[in-house]
Amino acid sequence: MITIIEDTPKKLSGITSLFISFNFKQQIVDTIKSLDKYHYNNENYTWEVPINNLSYLLDELTYFDDITLTIKSNDDKKEQKTLILKDKYKTKPLEHQLEGILYGLNHDSWLLLDDPGLGKTLQMIYLAQELKEQSNLKHCLVICGINSLKTNWESEIEKHSDLSYRILGKKVSKKGKVSYKTIKERAKELLEPIDEFFIITNIETLRSDDIVKALKKNVNKIDMVVFDEAHKAKNPSSIQGNHLLKLTNYDHKVALTGTLIMNKPLDAFTALKWLGIEKATYTDFKNQYCEYGGFGGHQIIGYKNLDILKEEIENSSLRRTKDILKDLPEKTVITEMLDMEDDHKKFYSDIIDGVVAECDKVKLNPNNVLALTTRLRQAASCPSVLTSSKITATKIERALDLIEEIVCSGHKVVVMSTFKEPIRELYPLTKQYNALLGTGDQTDDELARNIKLFQTDDKYKVFLATTQKCGTGQTLNKASYMICIDCPWNYALQLQVEDRIHRIGSKEPVFIYRLVCKDTIDEKVNEYISVKKAVGDYLIDDIQDEATISKLRDYILDLKK
Repeated sequence: MITIIEDTPKKLSGITSLFISFNFKQQIVDTIKSLDKYHYNNENYTWEVPINNLSYLLDELTYFDDITLTIKSNDDKKEQKTLILKDKYKTKPLEHQLEGILYGLNHDSWLLLDDPGLGKTLQMIYLAQELKEQSNLKHCLVICGINSLKTNWESEIEKHSDLSYRILGKKVSKKGKVSYKTIKERAKELLEPIDEFFIITNIETLRSDDIVKALKKNVNKIDMVVFDEAHKAKNPSSIQGNHLLKLTNYDHKVALTGTLIMNKPLDAFTALKWLGIEKATYTDFKNQYCEYGGFGGHQIIGYKNLDILKEEIENSSLRRTKDILKDLPEKTVITEMLDMEDDHKKFYSDIIDGVVAECDKVKLNPNNVLALTTRLRQAASCPSVLTSSKITATKIERALDLIEEIVCSGHKVVVMSTFKEPIRELYPLTKQYNALLGTGDQTDDELARNIKLFQTDDKYKVFLATTQKCGTGQTLNKASYMICIDCPWNYALQLQVEDRIHRIGSKEPVFIYRLVCKDTIDEKVNEYISVKKAVGDYLIDDIQDEATISKLRDYILDLKK
C-alpha cells in the first residue's frame, strides 16, 4: 500500500506538500527521484514532494501498488476578530485600509503588498492600536528597510495617532540638533525599560550582534514587529538578512512592501522565511524554483514551479492595486527620445571606444559588466561625472526647459536621478524656484525638513532627489509632475519612484517624463525593465540576475562591431 498525505510542508516550499510512505520498492523510489524536487526523512521513512506532482504520481504509482490519498482539510474554525476602535481613529481610514487592519487582526504573520501610495503605514499604526486595545500589546517594533523612513514613521505616527514613539538612539539637544547614539548604546537602550509604544529602528542596526541579542532578550516585551520595505533584506546570506531570520519569536509579524519581487523569485525568500510561512532552507528554495545551466551547471538560467510560489504568496498576503482608488488621478508616462547635441554625441562615442578597449583587456564578469554599463549611463545622463571638459548635457538642458515650463504653469515638479551629479548640476540652476534637495548628502532630519517644506509651502516649486534616497517610502504628491533623468534597472523600482507623486492625496493628473537619449544604453534600460516586469506581475499580481548580465555583456560586445 502506498500512502500519500497532503499536509503542511516540513522541508519544502509551498502551502502544502505531499508525504509519501510505502513498503520499499525500487520502482517507487525511482519514480519519486525522477521529480525535480523531493526530500527523504530517514527517521520516519517518508518522502516529501511538492504538491504540484500529485497528478503525475497518481498516474505512475498506481502501476506498483494500491494508493491511499488523504487531502488536507481547509476547515478554519478560528474565531474572527472585528474592529472595535474604528470610530476613534484620529484619521478616517479609507475602505481598503480598514480591510487591511481587519486582515491583520485575523492573521498573525503576513505580507502587506499594496501598491506604493495606498497608505500601508497608516494601516499598521491602527492595527497596532487595535491589538493594543484587544490583546494588551505592549510594544510594536518598526524595522525600516530604508534608514530615512525612520523620520517618516515618526511623523506619520504623530499625524494619525496619539500613541507614543521613540526612534532608537535618537538624541535632540537643547538647540534642537539631532544626533544618534552608538550601536552599543542603542543595544543598551533596548535592555532598559522603554515607555514608548512604538520603537523605531533601521535594518542596518541588525548587523550588530549586540542589537540582535538585546532584541532576543525582549526585556520590553515586544509583541509585534513591522518590517517596512521588506525587499531591502532580500539576501538571507547578508549579515542583516541572516540576523533578521534570528528574530522570529513575536506574536505578530508583518512585512510591508509594494515590490516583493524586485528582480527574481528568490527575492521573496527572506520575508517569507522571517514570517514563518516558508519552511524550506534557502538552498532547497533555490533548487525548487530555479533552472540551472551554463558553465558548470551552476548558473541560474530560468525558473520553474512558480505556480507553487505564487500560491504561497497569495495565501499569506493582502495586495491591492491603485485601481481600487476610484478618485486617484490618472498617471501619464511620457518617454521623451532626445537627440544628443553634437559635442555630447562625440563624447558618448569616445566613452564607447574606451569601454570597447577596456573589454578587450578584461574578462567580462558581472562586476566588470555593471561597471562598464554604468559608465555609459553616466555619459548619457551627465558628462561632468566623467570629465572636467565643458560638454553639453542634453538631459540637463531638457530638464531645465521642462522645469521652467511646469513651474510657470503653476505646478510643482520632482526631478529624480540614479546619480547625484545631475542633481548637483541642476541645483544652482533652479535656485530661482527655491529648489530643495533629497540626496545622500542630506541627513534624515534634513530630508524630512525639506520634504515638509515642499509639501506645505508653495514657495518651494522644485524637489531634486536621487532614487536611492527618495525613490521609496517618501510622499511628494504636492507635485503633479516628475522628470526622470534616468531610470533604475528594474521596473518595480521605477514604479516606486513614480509613486512618490502618484498616491493617496494626489489631487491632479500626474505626468511622468522619462528622458531617454537616442542610440545610447538608455534604450536598453527601457527594454530590460520591461522584461523584468513579467515575473513580478505573475507572482505578485540591485544585484542583477544572470539573464540581465548576459544581455548587458552582449550589448557591450556588440559595441565592437
